[in-house]
Amino acid sequence: MNASLLLFIVVLFGAIYVFMILPQRRARRAQQELITKIGPGTEVITTGGLYGTVTEIEDGETVLLEIAEDTEIRIAKSAIVRAMPAPDAAESAEPADDDDHTDADTDAEHG
Repeated sequence: MNASLLLFIVVLFGAIYVFMILPQRRARRAQQELITKIGPGTEVITTGGLYGTVTEIEDGETVLLEIAEDTEIRIAKSAIVRAMPAPDAAESAEPADDDDHTDADTDAEHG
């Protein structure tokens, strides 16, 4: 084998590692972190697209999820894909309404 072919193979394996294996590890680590932070009252989305609120963590791997009023389902913790932001955080992220700005001001600006 000549040196350039060996160098090409090493670079190819390095690129595969950087572009395929590292992102998968990061995603797996983020999923594990999400699962450990989930508790009762957390709004989540499952892999099947169900939105619900965690009502109870039964054992290490099972969660009761309320998907409608008085309707709970049992799912695997690993089926949770994303936690929804807390309602308080979502409200504070919205831009504040400008009470001084009225429709009359808008009409005066445009015409």
